[in-house]
Amino acid sequence: MKVVTTFHPSSSVLASCKWQLLDDARSEFLVIAKLNQLDIYSLQPEGLKYEDGLEIWGRVRAVRVVPIKKSTEMHLLVLTDHPEPELVFITYTTHTSRKNELRITKKLSLAERTGRIAEFFVDLLVDPTGQLAIVSTYAGKLKVVQLDDGEYDSDFDVSTTELNLLSLATILPSPDDLTVALLHVDYQQRLQLLTRDLSLKELQLSPLPSAVLPSVPLAAKHFSVDEEVPKLIHVPISEKDEESFAGGVLVIGGSKIFLYDLAPAEKQRKQKEKQRRTQKKKASADSDEVMKDEGKEKKKKARASVEWPWAEVSAWCQVDDVGRRFLLGDKFGRLVMLCVDISSNSSLTLIALGETSPATTLTYLSNQVVYLGSHYGDSQLLQISPSRLSDSDTPTLPVPGDIHTVTHIPHSSPGSDYDRRHRGFIVNGRGSHLTEVDRFQNIAPIYDAALVDPDNSGQYEVVTCSGGQNTGSIRLVRSGADFQEAAAIGGIPNITNIWPVRSLYSDPIHTHIVASTPQETYVFRIDNKHTVSHVADSGFVTGKKRTLVVQNLQKKVPKEAGQGLTYMDSSLVLQVTSDELVLLNLDKGLGEFTRVGDGVCKMGQLAGGKPGWIDREIVAASANASQVVLGLSFGRLAVVNFADNKFKLVGYRDFTNPSGGIAEISAVSCTPADQSKSFSPMAAVAFWQTHRVEIISLGSPFPTLCASVSLPSLPRSLLMHRFAGESANAPPHLLVGRADGVVATFVLKDKALVEQKQIPVGNLPVTFHTCKAKGRTAVFACGSRTSVLFWEKDRLRHSPLILKEVAAAASLHTHDYRSSLVLATSEGLVIGDVQNLEKLHIRSIHTGLDNPRRISHSPVHKALAVGCVRHTPVRVGEPEISRGSVQLYNDTTLDKLGQVVLDHDEEPMAIKALSVRVAEEAKDCFVVGTVIIDSLENESSSGRLLLVEPDYSRGESFVAVSASEKVKGCVYAVAAVDGLVVAAVNSAVVIYSIEADDHTRALSFVKKVEWNHNYVVANLVSRGNLLLVGDAISSVTLLQYERGALQNVARDYSPLWPTSVEMLDERNVIGADNDCNLFMFTLQDGAERKVLERNGHYYFGDMVNKFIPGEIYRALSSFEASDIEVEPKQLFFTTTGSIGVVIDMSDELSLHMSSLQRNLSTYFAAQPGGASHTKYRAPKNARGRSDADNSSFGFLDGDLLERFLLFGDDEEAVRKVLEGSTEAEQLSIAPERIIKVLERLQSMH
Repeated sequence: MKVVTTFHPSSSVLASCKWQLLDDARSEFLVIAKLNQLDIYSLQPEGLKYEDGLEIWGRVRAVRVVPIKKSTEMHLLVLTDHPEPELVFITYTTHTSRKNELRITKKLSLAERTGRIAEFFVDLLVDPTGQLAIVSTYAGKLKVVQLDDGEYDSDFDVSTTELNLLSLATILPSPDDLTVALLHVDYQQRLQLLTRDLSLKELQLSPLPSAVLPSVPLAAKHFSVDEEVPKLIHVPISEKDEESFAGGVLVIGGSKIFLYDLAPAEKQRKQKEKQRRTQKKKASADSDEVMKDEGKEKKKKARASVEWPWAEVSAWCQVDDVGRRFLLGDKFGRLVMLCVDISSNSSLTLIALGETSPATTLTYLSNQVVYLGSHYGDSQLLQISPSRLSDSDTPTLPVPGDIHTVTHIPHSSPGSDYDRRHRGFIVNGRGSHLTEVDRFQNIAPIYDAALVDPDNSGQYEVVTCSGGQNTGSIRLVRSGADFQEAAAIGGIPNITNIWPVRSLYSDPIHTHIVASTPQETYVFRIDNKHTVSHVADSGFVTGKKRTLVVQNLQKKVPKEAGQGLTYMDSSLVLQVTSDELVLLNLDKGLGEFTRVGDGVCKMGQLAGGKPGWIDREIVAASANASQVVLGLSFGRLAVVNFADNKFKLVGYRDFTNPSGGIAEISAVSCTPADQSKSFSPMAAVAFWQTHRVEIISLGSPFPTLCASVSLPSLPRSLLMHRFAGESANAPPHLLVGRADGVVATFVLKDKALVEQKQIPVGNLPVTFHTCKAKGRTAVFACGSRTSVLFWEKDRLRHSPLILKEVAAAASLHTHDYRSSLVLATSEGLVIGDVQNLEKLHIRSIHTGLDNPRRISHSPVHKALAVGCVRHTPVRVGEPEISRGSVQLYNDTTLDKLGQVVLDHDEEPMAIKALSVRVAEEAKDCFVVGTVIIDSLENESSSGRLLLVEPDYSRGESFVAVSASEKVKGCVYAVAAVDGLVVAAVNSAVVIYSIEADDHTRALSFVKKVEWNHNYVVANLVSRGNLLLVGDAISSVTLLQYERGALQNVARDYSPLWPTSVEMLDERNVIGADNDCNLFMFTLQDGAERKVLERNGHYYFGDMVNKFIPGEIYRALSSFEASDIEVEPKQLFFTTTGSIGVVIDMSDELSLHMSSLQRNLSTYFAAQPGGASHTKYRAPKNARGRSDADNSSFGFLDGDLLERFLLFGDDEEAVRKVLEGSTEAEQLSIAPERIIKVLERLQSMH
């Protein structure tokens, strides 16, 4: 079975809204909706503060606030999209004494098996009184929901003759009436604006257009419905308006904005009387007279209009309370304010504000601050300034030359050259009026992606083709702790350890740093923020000796009562080298170290001259505030403390291995598990030959309390630690750093080392360093890579540090660098701070209008090839101009190496880094497939195949096209088989060889084989000599290239409409379809032929564009992972910015996890506002779930399974899940094993 889980959640923002409570603070909240998540933010003076979130099992389409003012409650309506739309009622309640509550109160199903899905307008409206909600999901029908105090009361359906609905707006002509404005395309393809009255008594819309606004035809030349449809905005009545104005409707989204005013009450009365007479004439069959009267009707003119010189409007919001100012954003990120002036000389004024991300949603907050949510770019928090914010001489926004603009609103008069009444104003000054207050990263939509490990560290980076419109970008996504560098000290290579030193043990300020290399020790004094001085004569042993330990010490003094000893503050500092102990005193006034007493204590002196000590070397050492534990050669462990400024040998123990020989010590640790203690009652000791770790008591004769099993690799470092966040009574952890780069963790419980886990940290020996990160104690595990270990959500977690070659780490707190870290790298010391222990790092390379569409990585060339499409912004209705290019980037620095610009109307459709055979030699290159766009063609008839590679002979910035071949169609995909190039050209699969001319050595494509399909081949995957073909309409086919021919191995004939496919291995296939399902096939041997048998079908809820074989973190060895049989197989990427992981799970474990998923589904369905997980994950098509697919199979929901870890100490919830609802559903797997499996799953994403 396969487990589907999330590495990066959807980041595309689809909708937003704002509301204010009537509490004493007038609390304001911003609601942000993503694909399946609702987030609540409070508005604070410093910005947005996250308050709560709720997962929605469905695809969120719209969110609205019910406008009912309350002091502690906010009511929300969320509309989820097809194939099973629902209206979800959500209440957010604030509390002063406990956590705020966000809960689902009701779900209203809107699904219909026979309804025709609305093509243009699937949305939700709430009327200004908060009494009604109108939902459009199916053509010819609206769902009207009556609300009572923000909650569901009743609902009914109303039919509409307007089938192709484009937009709706609610109008309140009087407190007791509700009128709906509709914009639609009629059966003659004409754009019509009209209104209908909604009758709550008759539960229907009026069959005749309302007298509020008679039917108005709109000129088709001004509007386009190709991408963004026109929108309606109601303009309410204001006290300052002239008496003749009874409200109006704005029509936006075309090349012109129109304001149509509503009829006053008297005019409505006359219109209704006229409609009554007309109906009477129709009833008398006097059709000629009726047609004559209709012909006399005058076409209603717009009260005001203004040219819209930009692209289609993608989002809008109201700014003021009276509905006279609106923010409009077009699909290329142009933000404009629309001002409506209602007077005898009414006008519309557009004020250009600046460029932003393409807006999907706009929400005005307060104090000229607006939230912009985006699908194609980063979401932004923007502040609008009335004056320009830069001295730029460029216009605020680009405007075509034939459109008249002004730099400020002039005082016009009737008859002026620029007639305000008919055209309005476009104010376009100089410079931007926008300040970005905050930015929220978004990697959607992901069109393509590559998995890259440029430094071969085992920690992969995901590189995505993201963004669109004016915010195209290449995104590098990597998980790890966020380190912010503040200063660096260079010129000290090969540092192995560092110790910041304080003037007093209790002093929080560090004054010196001691650093050790394998050959020498350095002492630095921290002078100020910019200066660190090397102290040559420091008192420390520095000459050609490696330091093992440096530690500030406390003094033991008698208690006042004279009974026992206590610890007091001191300025003493301990240094341990390979053959001596040094005791120093730091003079705070002089800032100098001096040796105390004899200063240096050799091993012979420590033992009082006893034999057997002089020749022993200190091979390992550890110290705390009052104890020193030394691991000596020949298997001896010595315990030392000090009194009267002298070192005192407490005792020792000689270790032997099971065979009777000497047990050489490899590592020791006496760090107290409780950081507040000055001593430790126990120590950890590791051994070379046995690879075991023993916990010993530090009371003579130092007996062994417990021991670990023999580890697969040598233990090189040890640390006993209780993590911040664990209770004081919790058992401590033993951390073991192994020589193979793996951290083994144990829990010391009941005098036994249990719950062993492994964390990979590269392939070099691991050392531990206790530090403070983000205000809490954490452990840095340093090997070839560095990982930060910390305690969160009742379990030990780790996060890679985005720094290479960190040898050591320590907390540093100075006057200038507070709560910081100092790290030892291969070049010296780095001072900085960990901003976040667990964070996805997203690095962006912005390409602007060059929108990345395809990407491939070549490890040989260490380059990324990116296919980009550039769409030049145009006005509404004008044809777009596009041009493609292939750009090469360095895979480490992301510096641009060069590009190949394609012909006009030519776009890259496929890019693949391949190793092809040229004259019996392997050649690594990029193969690019293109299409030439012709708007008059239904199916493309021409394209090209290009062979692209960096030409380093002409400089690093040159990219050469080594071969080019014209093809008869669009090249949808490319692959390689047996050193040949395979291309999917329209409905054919064509194999080419790369041939070199005998004389010129010029390369060319030579066709070898062609295989034709019934449908367009959109996906092509190769594995060995097998080819997986995914067509655009039907399903998948498996081909085999053998003896120079393509043979059909097996084919599935079900109508899946696959969007992406990949091969798991030679017999298993995974893919996704356009109904947001995942599927799997396995190759089976039938009686007569091989068949593809479907063995997995699962509703994921998002459109998957790409599968990539591989994993984010390099897995542990099979020996270590054998107890938990899970293995990551695939990564996948979606249109809303989600990155998922497909993990393979053994059959035996899958049975247990399937039972756990079933019981979790039952448990959550029984909670208030719960839903059926089985129903949600059942495969779906455009009509919803079929009777044959009432549940998913072959896949498990990893995100749901991992919710079990969130129960923590909720014993009742754990009991219900383990026992199930019946005896047959009781789980047979132990909860400890469940936690171990789920933590292993979490470590893979």
